[in-house]
Amino acid sequence: MKLILLNALIILSLFYTIGQADNAVTNESMILHPEQYIKITDWSFFVPFGKVAIIHHVTIENNSEIAYKDIKVRVSYYSGSYSNYGTKIGGETGILPITVPSHSKNTYLEGGSVFGSGSSLMYAGNIEVLGATPLTEGGVSN
Repeated sequence: MKLILLNALIILSLFYTIGQADNAVTNESMILHPEQYIKITDWSFFVPFGKVAIIHHVTIENNSEIAYKDIKVRVSYYSGSYSNYGTKIGGETGILPITVPSHSKNTYLEGGSVFGSGSSLMYAGNIEVLGATPLTEGGVSN
């Protein structure tokens, strides 16, 4: 009977150790690849004065157990002229100066934020999350 109990405790401790290792791998992935956990579901973009691009009302979903700040994104620009309408002509990479809590979905930058240069002859048609700075309980993780 003691042998069965001892074997059961050993097996349970092995399962606990395996579970802890899986959590460590998952947390490492959340730190190294935040772009896999952050999803932009809605956003608006305009160029009010012909030179400066404004991004606003950005809805971000964070499926991670880690909060992130300074979301790095790339916005693709497409031609708005008649002759080559819809042709990708460039893009802009920038930082959204926000902090996104873990397991959240919120709208940010409702007042707008400057996002580099722009032109009334093009429109923004795609946004891609490139990365972010992960936050941990003790502050910014390395």
